[in-house]
Amino acid sequence: MTRPTEVKPREDEQPGTKWEEFEVGAELPQFSFTISPDIVAEYSRAIDADPQGMVLDGKRVAVPSILSVYLMAVLYRKYPPAQGGIMASNKFRYYGPISADSDTTVVASGKVLEKYEKRGRRYVRYMARFTNDNGDPIAEAENISTFPN
Repeated sequence: MTRPTEVKPREDEQPGTKWEEFEVGAELPQFSFTISPDIVAEYSRAIDADPQGMVLDGKRVAVPSILSVYLMAVLYRKYPPAQGGIMASNKFRYYGPISADSDTTVVASGKVLEKYEKRGRRYVRYMARFTNDNGDPIAEAENISTFPN
């Protein structure tokens, strides 16, 4: 079982990344974590969903949005978080389930797609890929965050 705090650096652990340091096209390092039935239940309770998960094709599976709590870790493992960053947008595409009855190893990776300025704010757009340990896709996400000047 891997809690998000175990894979996501905290803002105060190391100097935060300045907007200028983000490199468009940079690959974000691959890492893996395990979503256990306990994590599924804890997340489900936090969002007022059934702690046993949902049923899909007769099997208990996690609410797909469970991956959202691991999303920023994909970026932060290469680019440590800076105080004052704000998540501006998220888009997820889901391809495969995460079991609510057994451990699921998830492999995450990603890429910085773009950085730009708009109305005096600085943005970074990146994508994250989540697969199981066999390489089968679970989800893809695109995030836009704004970072302080």
